[in-house]
Amino acid sequence: MSEIHDPDLQAKSRRATGILSENLHFVANEPSLAFYRLQEHVRKSVPPMIEKRVQVQKLHKDLQGHNYDVEYAIGAVHSIENCEEPLNNIQELLKNALFLSQQIKYEHTRRSKTSQTNSDASFNFIKNVPV
Repeated sequence: MSEIHDPDLQAKSRRATGILSENLHFVANEPSLAFYRLQEHVRKSVPPMIEKRVQVQKLHKDLQGHNYDVEYAIGAVHSIENCEEPLNNIQELLKNALFLSQQIKYEHTRRSKTSQTNSDASFNFIKNVPV
């Protein structure tokens, strides 16, 4: 084979083979570089995602508990609405009881005044009887 002693051609061919070699090296290592970048991304982003997931689960439990509380309160309000008639009956009975209590008190004070007046009269009568 004959050797080429042209320095310009040699420089151009070396530069071309260097660029070709670099491109082949890049293409050959591109999948591993992509996997490295993926691994790097996963390593950085997964821990905060797990932390957020735990927070979301905790908030979900809290929200579910508050939801049960609200449902219980709504049930209590509905049961109070159904108690309107018995509560009105209780109110009427209390009014009647107070009225009867006042009547008994009035009768008691009237009787005690009457008996006191009678006892005073009998005392005066005994006092005025000649001995």
